[in-house]
Amino acid sequence: CSGLAGSLSSILWGSLADQIDRRLLLSFTTAFLGVVTLSTCAASSFSELLFLQMLTGFFVAATTPVTQSLISESVDVSQRGSAFSLMGVSSGMSASIAASLAGAFHWRMAYCIMGIMTLIISLVISQLLPASSHAQLKLDDRSLYAVICSELEDVSRIFGIATFKALLFGGIVGCIPWNALHFFMLYLQNVGFDAGHAASLMTCMAAGKIIGSFLGGNLGDAMARKWPHHGRACLAQISILLGMASLSWLLLGASRSNPSFKSFAAGTFVFGLTAVWANPGVDRPLWSELVPSRCHGKIIAWWFAVAASFGCVFGGPAVGWMSVNLLGYHPGSSAGNSGNADALAKAITLCTMAPWTLCFLCYSAIHLTYPSDRQRLNLSHCGTPLVQAGVEKVA
Repeated sequence: CSGLAGSLSSILWGSLADQIDRRLLLSFTTAFLGVVTLSTCAASSFSELLFLQMLTGFFVAATTPVTQSLISESVDVSQRGSAFSLMGVSSGMSASIAASLAGAFHWRMAYCIMGIMTLIISLVISQLLPASSHAQLKLDDRSLYAVICSELEDVSRIFGIATFKALLFGGIVGCIPWNALHFFMLYLQNVGFDAGHAASLMTCMAAGKIIGSFLGGNLGDAMARKWPHHGRACLAQISILLGMASLSWLLLGASRSNPSFKSFAAGTFVFGLTAVWANPGVDRPLWSELVPSRCHGKIIAWWFAVAASFGCVFGGPAVGWMSVNLLGYHPGSSAGNSGNADALAKAITLCTMAPWTLCFLCYSAIHLTYPSDRQRLNLSHCGTPLVQAGVEKVA
């Protein structure tokens, strides 16, 4: 529910990020997130907890279009992959800190600590982050109808860009595997690892993803400099293939009769290291290039709303349904059940390998669409966004 609320609300935040001061918007939403997090520690019923988790997703969703806009506005196009990789590293580290707090303290105390930290971050943002330099729209000079028409026109132009459509379809199928992997820890426990060792293996994956985010952004910039038309698309395809290979070994190739913790640790780390290059090194830099600055928030917001929603709806639920109804998983069985491990492995494999194969094909299409977009939309010189021929009319 939290993820779905966040993905759907991103459209609102993307539009606001393109119209008002981004420092104000980011500090405001972070402050409210801190208040909601503090309120969570006082929840006394499931319905209250569900509502607060949906509010959490609502306010967390603001960070994606706002940070996308800020980096696109302030960093040269040739170095944006590196900047987005640092965002990925910080996001991964914050998630690891939150998990550590949840493991070290009672969940109410953990939420209290995280809420206080979030409020402090909001104060730091309001004091240290410079104000946005993008041209702000004067909404008070236009009617609501004019504002809505302008928004719809921008969205129509965004969806008319061939490269964006390839990224969008790739995201729709590419988000499904990551949500399917919510069952991976349960799979590890059914393989035979106790809860502590399974959590350690998930930590190895998280560590690999943090390093992989940094690596992917910098590799994307390097390959884009060497092969401007094809470098980033090639990086996405390499990342998909390496991720599929390492995950296939973990699910189908590794021994389950006598599982080796070291082997699984190496496999989960390699998977995390190689499977995350596309977001910082390909998707985010291309989104920032495809539209003018007044649409930087909108383009990622609409991608997130459509693609992430598909992942939430069809990822984890598909694994659960297939493993129980088609593959013989028995809920309630003790950990270490080889039959359950086999059912989960097959379900996760089907819900990751098939979507990633389609995602690979979508990135293949970028080899055809991006060069023509660059030529048609006047992107031959570094740092100029796509502002012509279907994105922004030129007088």
